[in-house]
Amino acid sequence: MSVLWIGGYESATKLDATLVVKQGSTTTQNSPSDQSDVDRGKRPKLDSSPDFSRSPTDVSSTTSVTVSMDKSPQKDERGGHSDYDAALNLLRSNPPEQRLDFHLPYSQYLKLEECWSKIRMARNISEDQKYPYLAYDSATVIATVVTLPRALHERAAVELTPMILDSAKKYLYSHGADASLVRSIGAAGSTTFNGVYRSYSRSKKQADGTVLYTPFGGLSKVMIAIEVGYSQDYTALCRNKDQWVEGQLVKVCVLVYLDESPRFRNPRTLNESVGDVSAEMEEMGRSMAESVIRDYSRGYYGSIEYRGHKWVGDLNEAFIEVWRANKRQPIRYQLLQNAWSCNRLPKTIGLKVSDFVPDEDFKAANIPDSSLSFDAILYVDILGRSMQATAQQRYLEFISP
Repeated sequence: MSVLWIGGYESATKLDATLVVKQGSTTTQNSPSDQSDVDRGKRPKLDSSPDFSRSPTDVSSTTSVTVSMDKSPQKDERGGHSDYDAALNLLRSNPPEQRLDFHLPYSQYLKLEECWSKIRMARNISEDQKYPYLAYDSATVIATVVTLPRALHERAAVELTPMILDSAKKYLYSHGADASLVRSIGAAGSTTFNGVYRSYSRSKKQADGTVLYTPFGGLSKVMIAIEVGYSQDYTALCRNKDQWVEGQLVKVCVLVYLDESPRFRNPRTLNESVGDVSAEMEEMGRSMAESVIRDYSRGYYGSIEYRGHKWVGDLNEAFIEVWRANKRQPIRYQLLQNAWSCNRLPKTIGLKVSDFVPDEDFKAANIPDSSLSFDAILYVDILGRSMQATAQQRYLEFISP
């Protein structure tokens, strides 16, 4: 088994307790370490810490703040550091699995973006580095900082995009589509796009996945955007969707919602040093294997424990929603409920071949429209494997010096 090393250009730092953070922190609390396990050599002896869960319909509270560009931290009305300073802290440190949404006037967002650009330049951080990133929703006047995600979030988007692309291209080829038409359809990954229409003209957004249509010699257009919410509140995920459907006029926005319950918390105890990290990760892999294989074979995607601590909670719910520009409600395709795989997994997620091509070009191609097939069994299996990788990432970060 290979050891999974954690990305990010700096280690996580503790944040002020007043921060409005949307995803679970992996910061270890300062409490005395237990004695080593004599039988196993120096190993972390862990105790559990309180976990919490959140409903998909919970709405996060945000506070509008006034900020300055002074070097000293600004205080908000509650006496804590401002959300602006919290955003800079997250951008500098890039702690895993955190998201900060807060109200910020556009003029102040530009200053925040300028400050972040200076930090990147000073630290020689490449523009190609995906995380952390800064986004802005001009319709709701909300700035967002997103930091390094885990494997479960990343693969949910990275694997979905080629699955739907392959399905569309196979259909087009099988119906005699011109090769130039098929070549015009491609993925753009997590490219950042600026808003164009309506109140989103000042928005800046990076989707978790996008499908572009780029005709030879023509301009690229986003046809399909994919947004993944990993224990992110559902309302915020829908705000992301609005930026694409209303701000970019995409044909379809696909939302993937994943709910880990209970949410992950690091153990209360500080980790003790581990002599051979690679050997310890091998031991974790062997320990997980039996229970994971047993659970997944019966369609159960429950928590993953090691040394008495949950490194991943139950994947309590997973669904895909397809939002269309001309529809007020989405179509939802349920994958997991109460950590169990649904008895009848969908064979399509409602995407049509015409969703990948502008209307005038699709009409000119004279190809019959059709819903595209989707291998939900494979996709759920990918989610399960990503749970294992996420557990390994979290544990490796905990024991690493």
